[in-house]
Amino acid sequence: MANLHLFQRRADPPPAKVNAITLTVDGTVLWGVATVVIAVLAGQGRVDENWLHVCYAGLAMGVLGVGWGFVHEHRGRRRST
Repeated sequence: MANLHLFQRRADPPPAKVNAITLTVDGTVLWGVATVVIAVLAGQGRVDENWLHVCYAGLAMGVLGVGWGFVHEHRGRRRST
């Protein structure tokens, strides 16, 4: 019978290199688009205005994320030099 080693642990993959600023800016832009769409629909009375508060929260978190991204990138550049 062949020894299959079905449960042998493999080496961990290297960490992914992610541009935090691009990631958070893209997400914030999407929240901005959602805010405009929901504002138009709320103005027409098709959706509840509470959904606008969700979009505002998404925008606020996105802005905070962009700020965090700049700090993260700055610290990464400072460590590598």
